[in-house]
Amino acid sequence: MSSAESRLHSALSEYLTTVRQGSSASSQAAWSEKLKSSMVTLEKLETELGSKIDPRVRHFMESKSYRKAHDYLATLLASKLANPTETRQNCRA
Repeated sequence: MSSAESRLHSALSEYLTTVRQGSSASSQAAWSEKLKSSMVTLEKLETELGSKIDPRVRHFMESKSYRKAHDYLATLLASKLANPTETRQNCRA
């Protein structure tokens, strides 16, 4: 995952956490402000990183499918952690 995608994944995680806290937030006004701030951050990152991120993620972001974008990036991250390029061995004899 690129550093741009890593930044986006982090922002998406924060947004989704904020959304989940909505029903249990003690102060709706504070929760609403935090949600707005997260959405502004996501929109800025979408604009800033548009050409630097995977086209599928860009499509999810443009469609405001933030859960799908987060899950796709999480899958990329997990697959790279499970089989990092730098530790792969060449099987050729």
